[in-house]
Amino acid sequence: MNAVGLLPEQANEGQVAVTTETGRLGRRARWTMAVVLVLLIVVAGVVLAVSYPRERAYQTDVANRADVVRVAERFTTLANNYDVASIGGYQKSIAPLLTTKFRSDFRQAMRDIVASVKKSKMTSHGQVLASAVSGIDQDSATALVVADAKVTSIYDTRARHFRWKVSLVKVNGHWLVDDFQPVG
Repeated sequence: MNAVGLLPEQANEGQVAVTTETGRLGRRARWTMAVVLVLLIVVAGVVLAVSYPRERAYQTDVANRADVVRVAERFTTLANNYDVASIGGYQKSIAPLLTTKFRSDFRQAMRDIVASVKKSKMTSHGQVLASAVSGIDQDSATALVVADAKVTSIYDTRARHFRWKVSLVKVNGHWLVDDFQPVG
């Protein structure tokens, strides 16, 4: 036999033959690779099965936090931007952001504010400087919002600085403002 496992009379030019031992080793290697591949597929499946729900929960949390911040910032912006000419539309623009309970409390508080705005011909231009979610679960959240406003009236012009804790609840899939309080 020659080096490649064929008798000289059996070998054709350019033909490569495998010995019986090499063939067994090749089968063992293929078998081992197949087992390793199956194990890798099983491990990948387990990792996917475990991590997918976590990823889904993480994405839901990120989306909820973004919605909470968006609503809290919109509320703060609307609450700090008004003038004597638009005070009637002011309440209508804020109302869709409020829970039913808070909407009635807000309307009551607005009676005094509207009278003051009209009497002093007040104008306020505000902007949100920073905001963050300080707590959240499936149906309630708290956001902290920092805003400044320039308030002008017939009496003077003042810079106002607001630091609010805005409480929100999820109603029919939408985050709504349920209360807000100044914080120091």
